[in-house]
Amino acid sequence: MGEDHGDPKYFMFYENWQNRDLWQTHMNNDHLKAFQDATGGKLEKFWVHELTHIG
Repeated sequence: MGEDHGDPKYFMFYENWQNRDLWQTHMNNDHLKAFQDATGGKLEKFWVHELTHIG
């Protein structure tokens, strides 16, 4: 997890997964819905970027 130096309200979570199937299983679990329910209306933005390792 990281906090933006210029904006302390901005956090970034970075995760590495062995494969896309495991990541999709994680993303479809109940804990993400529980997080969204618990923070409903409290977050300005919530987005997910799927990246491919190239190095």
